[in-house]
Amino acid sequence: MPRKLLWAGHLLVLAIALLLDAAPGRSQETSDCATWADLLVAHCPEEVIHDEDFLLAYCQHPNINTLPPGAPADTGGNTLGCRIHWAEAARDAADEATRVEHCKAAAITGGDVCGSFCDVYCHVALETCNDINNPDYPQPNGLFQTGDGTLSRPQCLAACSGYSEDVLDDISQTDQAFGYGDTVQCRNHHLQAAVVEGQSNPNNYRLHCSHANVQSTAETCSDSAPPNTVNYCAFAIHHCTDLSEPFFESNLSHAACVNMMDGLVGDGIYREDGFESFVDTDTNSLGCLNNRIMLAAMEAETYCGQGSYDVDLWLPDGEAVCIASSTHVPVGSGVALGFPVVAILMSLALLLYRSADRAGR
Repeated sequence: MPRKLLWAGHLLVLAIALLLDAAPGRSQETSDCATWADLLVAHCPEEVIHDEDFLLAYCQHPNINTLPPGAPADTGGNTLGCRIHWAEAARDAADEATRVEHCKAAAITGGDVCGSFCDVYCHVALETCNDINNPDYPQPNGLFQTGDGTLSRPQCLAACSGYSEDVLDDISQTDQAFGYGDTVQCRNHHLQAAVVEGQSNPNNYRLHCSHANVQSTAETCSDSAPPNTVNYCAFAIHHCTDLSEPFFESNLSHAACVNMMDGLVGDGIYREDGFESFVDTDTNSLGCLNNRIMLAAMEAETYCGQGSYDVDLWLPDGEAVCIASSTHVPVGSGVALGFPVVAILMSLALLLYRSADRAGR
């Protein structure tokens, strides 16, 4: 082949590539869900309350555009590219404080950097929670739709401006990780659940969209919502059954776990304290159990042990830290016999002994 003809062929291929790259709707650089998920799991574990499969299912929904691609050069705006940018910055951070800050922006909610919390909320809500944008939504209309059609973005942003962004101290500020509290972060948390769980069961779109709505259900995005056994069991079963020494049976069903935990609450082993108990770390409350077991998504070997329901594993002989405030001694799986009970039984035994002694005389 003549050399000029060969060069012409190379130039033609290059020209076609440039034309395709400049075509409408195609970014100069494309962003990748797997890249983002890998970086987030590896370098920002405190911002990953689920796992890599969850992140991929959220990012790669077949019908819903949850994360506009953007480009890796993005440093702001609600795009996947922006999140990848900050995840890479977290990977390369010179110190821990800088890494933590970059991870907030790289998180699934964007950390109020890659889009504001309300930007993310309204984008995902309007994509997910009505049957106009989401053909799998299980009922006509939807929670984010008016009689005249889908709720407009300005209307949604106006509603979101009334949500609090003040989450509890000592947990991730970018995501109300437990899915409770009257905040925009909590509502974003439930939208994530709608996106992911709705793919296997469309009824979950409606369920979780109701939690994310302007008027959320009282037991979820509310400052009076107490911790519950349902949330605890979901995390425990998902993260704590594949350990080298598992604290939970691998075949334990969610319903069986909830039934068992409800029994422990009913017996007074664990207290069903209020919303603020979500930040408990050393008391026998459901809040403490939720606090520890949620962190198992970050590091299962440590936090599954700390969040175990089994009172035989309470400190000092075990790893569980959600212990009764009045004791630091394991009390077994039943109700402990306190000193007054023991004293009464000893008194009864003494009376019986004396009675028997008199009868024998």
